[in-house]
Amino acid sequence: MNHDSVKFGMIITLLAALMSGSNVARAEATIETNASQSDIGIISGSVSRSSFTLAVINREPRERITELSNDQFHIYFFTELKGLAGQTVIHRWSYNGQNMAEIKFDIGATRWRIWSSKVLLPDWTGTWTVTVINELGQEIFSDSFEYVAADAAPQ
Repeated sequence: MNHDSVKFGMIITLLAALMSGSNVARAEATIETNASQSDIGIISGSVSRSSFTLAVINREPRERITELSNDQFHIYFFTELKGLAGQTVIHRWSYNGQNMAEIKFDIGATRWRIWSSKVLLPDWTGTWTVTVINELGQEIFSDSFEYVAADAAPQ
C-alpha cells in the first residue's frame, strides 16, 4: 500500500470522526435547549369568567357573591375556561391561606365551564380563595370572597 494512500485514508477517517463529533455536540445542545423549554412549561389558556355563587343553573352561575354570611353554609365557584382542552385543571380552595380542598377537572373542549362547591362551617369566617391551577401546577387565576358573621353581614 502506498504511503500517500495511508495518509489519505487517515485524513478521511479523521474528517469523518470530526464531522460526526460536531453533529453529536449539536444534537446534545439541541436536547438541552428543548429540555429547558419544557422545564419552563407553557400552557396556553385562561379563565374568561368566574364567580362565587349560591347556585349554578343550566351551567351558569345564578349571581355573583363577594361576601357570604355564616348563616349560609354552601357556596359554589364557577369558571369558564378557554384554550385548555385536553388539560387537567384544579380548583384549590383555601381558607385564610390554608389549603382546604382540591378538585380536579378534565377539560373536554376549547370552551369549558366547570364549578366546584364547598360546605362551610359557621366558625370558618374570614377570607376564602379559590385558585385555578393548570396541569403544570401554575396558578392561572385566583378569586376570593369574605365569609362573615351573620350579624356583621349587610341586610
